[in-house]
Amino acid sequence: MERTSHWQAVARFAAGAAMLAIGCMPGGDAGPPFKPVASIHDLMHDVIYPHAEVVWDSVGTVIDKDGTHEIRPTSEQEWERVMQSALTVAEAGNLLMMEGRAKDAGDWMLHASALIEAATLAVEAASDRDAEAVFDVGGAVYNACNNCHEKYWEKPPSAMRP
Repeated sequence: MERTSHWQAVARFAAGAAMLAIGCMPGGDAGPPFKPVASIHDLMHDVIYPHAEVVWDSVGTVIDKDGTHEIRPTSEQEWERVMQSALTVAEAGNLLMMEGRAKDAGDWMLHASALIEAATLAVEAASDRDAEAVFDVGGAVYNACNNCHEKYWEKPPSAMRP
């Protein structure tokens, strides 16, 4: 039997609870007392993207004229930053599912759930101080983002900040 980690269980619970809440809302009711404040663009620009970048930039290999350089978190503070950023991305997936922000109840929810799952694995990898796993799940976070962008990407209006 495969053992489920704490973070995997948290992610599955959060995604399931969000889907259950959405599925149980009766039509015509006002829904939950949540009020989206940020636009999707603002959420992507100011929350998801900068924190995903922390995860993506935390582990890698650079080859230059001076040789090969491995990039890895080297202190507890650096590992904590990666873990906190991954957790922020995971929770932002829930924000994408909120009424008033979700584009639809189909693929949008599936993509947001994939983001939650991938980012939760990044939290677990950072918590385990496993640089290779952070690198691998960074790819899963990227794919979750990219798959959603392929269907839903809209360039922000020119009046919005870049």
